[in-house]
Amino acid sequence: MPLPLLLLAADWRHHPWRVAVAVLSVALGVALAWGVNRINQSALAEFSAAVRAVNGQSDLELRAATGRMDETHFARAAVQPGVRLASPVLEAQLQIVAADGRRHGLRLLGVDALVVPQLAPALVPRLTDGEDRLTLFAPGVAFINPAARALLPDGADRLAVRVGLQERPLRLGGTVTAGGGPLAVMDIGAAQDWLGAAGQISRIDLRLAPGADADAVARALAAPGVVITRPGDDAQRVSNLSRAYRVNLTVLALVALFTGAFLVHAVLALGVAQRQQPLALLGVLGMTAGRRGALVLAEAAAIGLLGSAIGLLLGTLLAALALRLLGGDLGGGYFPGVSPRLHWSTGGALVHGLLGLGAALAGALAQITRIVERRATYACEPGMVRPDNATPLPGLYLAGDYTAGDYPATLEGAVRSGVQCARHILAARATPASSSGRVRVIWPAAGPTPGGT
Repeated sequence: MPLPLLLLAADWRHHPWRVAVAVLSVALGVALAWGVNRINQSALAEFSAAVRAVNGQSDLELRAATGRMDETHFARAAVQPGVRLASPVLEAQLQIVAADGRRHGLRLLGVDALVVPQLAPALVPRLTDGEDRLTLFAPGVAFINPAARALLPDGADRLAVRVGLQERPLRLGGTVTAGGGPLAVMDIGAAQDWLGAAGQISRIDLRLAPGADADAVARALAAPGVVITRPGDDAQRVSNLSRAYRVNLTVLALVALFTGAFLVHAVLALGVAQRQQPLALLGVLGMTAGRRGALVLAEAAAIGLLGSAIGLLLGTLLAALALRLLGGDLGGGYFPGVSPRLHWSTGGALVHGLLGLGAALAGALAQITRIVERRATYACEPGMVRPDNATPLPGLYLAGDYTAGDYPATLEGAVRSGVQCARHILAARATPASSSGRVRVIWPAAGPTPGGT
């Protein structure tokens, strides 16, 4: 192993806790930033998927501004020029009593079972084996998604649903594949009767004819108490609503990462101060200042890479645990009814890993200036010409570790240079021709740096 790496390995071996603090500081910063990023992206992706599954592939949506609207709006929309397909939907937020006795939110959708396959395939009811096809339209029969099924005991064929202050049963006729939170689907007519909402609907999903002008259709269907939106507006609305809390968490994570950079700076500053003599020795042995600075950068890069790898692992585990226990909004209520699963992003992991590496390298930059100070010493390189003690000028002599001698630029070399200079002076004074002349010795406190680094 090269000598510089041996010195670095020896320092890490003798000061493991100092290195561990630097690695841990980078790891915590990366873990927080990566964990927050994965929680946010997983929640938004799951919520968007749930919205697409429930809303289907519609081009326009007509919603009641508040509460519900009269179903006469559906009759008007169904015959509007430019509208190819219209699907009425009745929504209700209920509560379901789970197997453990706890209550959970349940979203009930009443849909037209004959039209919904063309707009929202995820809401198409799938009958349980042995059920008659007319079960699709039977009153008091619901079809639930996997999230709702997970709340029930194995083999359960009924739901205990709380409507207002009353608890009413729903028979299970099968399932739907829609994701997101707990969801139950019924025929819209049966849902109106079961909820006591005859003649009322919550929204209308519209599929436009090819070439139809969506803006023109929206203007034609505009009515008091009706809001016309496009698919994706719900997801965008929730994204905008949660943006402030997501930005705050991201900024806090970056603050932790910057704190890690300062800790790396402190650790490297202490390490460089304690390794001044070995680093100077490397310079005397011919290692250039650039290579010694690169050695410090390599140490910082090793800390950054190790801390980033640990941080990505910790951040992934943190995100998975937070999503499982707190949900995608960390209890903030921004993503109601959504139980997101962790979404991995290789590109995002690479970016956060580079952030950790950059933070560590930034902490090392200040220490490089201490290594490459050009007046620290000179590099004892092959073929380098060092001045002799005697000079062509009569009575002028040089002394210092930079003069020619058997030793490199060390204290011993400086002492031997002084002794040799004194001998030259004594020899010159012993010569009659120069015994009366003045002698001047140049021995500055900080010697010149011929070929210095």
